[in-house]
Amino acid sequence: MKILYGYTNCTDKKYSEIFAGKTVSALLADQKYHSLLIDGLAKNGAKVLCVSGLPINRAVTKKLFIREKDEEENGVKYHYINTINLPLFRQFGIYFGTYNHILKNCKKGENDTFIICDCLNLANAYGALKAAKKRKIPLIYVVTDIPEFQRGKVLRRINDKLIAGADGFIFLTEQMNEKVNPYKKPYIVLEGHADCSLTDISDAERYEYKDGKKIVIYAGSIKKLYGIQNLVEGFIKANIDNAEIHIYGDGDFRAELESVCKKNPSVKYMGIRPNREIVYEEQRAALLVNPRPTAPEYTKYSFPSKNMEYMASGTPVMTTNLPGMPKEYYPYVYKIEDETPNGVAKTLNEFFSLDKTIRYDIGKRAREFVLNNKSNVVQAKKIIDFIMEAITATTC
Repeated sequence: MKILYGYTNCTDKKYSEIFAGKTVSALLADQKYHSLLIDGLAKNGAKVLCVSGLPINRAVTKKLFIREKDEEENGVKYHYINTINLPLFRQFGIYFGTYNHILKNCKKGENDTFIICDCLNLANAYGALKAAKKRKIPLIYVVTDIPEFQRGKVLRRINDKLIAGADGFIFLTEQMNEKVNPYKKPYIVLEGHADCSLTDISDAERYEYKDGKKIVIYAGSIKKLYGIQNLVEGFIKANIDNAEIHIYGDGDFRAELESVCKKNPSVKYMGIRPNREIVYEEQRAALLVNPRPTAPEYTKYSFPSKNMEYMASGTPVMTTNLPGMPKEYYPYVYKIEDETPNGVAKTLNEFFSLDKTIRYDIGKRAREFVLNNKSNVVQAKKIIDFIMEAITATTC
């Protein structure tokens, strides 16, 4: 099977080079999501050819002409589109670059060839759609968030054409299908994927086993929208003996958080760090928390990739009862039922009142669950089976 994969990312090595020394880190969650999925497809025997406009804009670099050499990593080929680093010019460049690269690498009606594309990158997705129709090759869109249909008439029309032209979809939640798939195209729901290559650590490396320190971690966007303020206030109210909360990321709560840290030594803002460093710290912690509020409608259409990373770490995970989280996850996480600061404090105290061995057993079982059932290799196999069984059947 040959897969043309369209997105706005790159190899992990290239990503590190682009953002070395930068205070901004664009599309980090997207980078990890697509990198793991591409790796999983390749490990299932697919020949993967990626075409990308790179995660670059004027905030990342002032270079006007973006030219990067193509790469090959772990058997996957990466083609980077040459673009002009100005908003409209860049989008046109990505559109034509995607279109031309797919045409170059596919023959009309070529058997066993498919296109997978991130539909949120409109230029890349529209170029892939036009090439797919010209070459009569099935196109599957990955939908990691609900497209914003109300951004103007032109963009609405593009969104409508993308949805109508797709042969199938990969969704994060079942609710996405109701919102995005009016033409009842074939679809598969995959909440995300855990890194199959993440090795476990010994208890001796964990802070609590090493010096008794109970480290609680939140890593992600520190926006008030995501409940970070409730988490910080709840942690302070909980007043847990010998505990600290370490917060990684950036967002509109940053200035306020830095002020809180000055008054509360147990609250520490860790800034933006490389993902590999954060993952290791997550493995050494006592608890990982996702306080995202469940009331907003968008939560029905999302499954935070951070939850999957948390669970794969082997450290216990505490999360709100997100509508997009299937019930099969419930036995492997510790749930926050009351999302107020008082409710968070109560849940934290309940959790840390458990014996240490019981707490870490929750994390170990969660790790086993996601690596056995939701790893990038397992999830990629489901996509390949979906393509062969559902997509091929409807497009032949």
